[in-house]
Amino acid sequence: PFFHVTGKDGKFKITGLPPGTYDLEAWHEKLGVQTAKVTVTAAKPATANFSFAPPTK
Repeated sequence: PFFHVTGKDGKFKITGLPPGTYDLEAWHEKLGVQTAKVTVTAAKPATANFSFAPPTK
């Protein structure tokens, strides 16, 4: 498995993945888990965006 912790700006970069389709999981200790399917190719970087917000009352 590959993993990374975001920087202060919330961005992350995972390198060294072979081309393929992956299920990417983002986890926040209080706000839960989000997932996204990402396709990695040799030609260009793949991107995924996650947005965590506290529940509205």
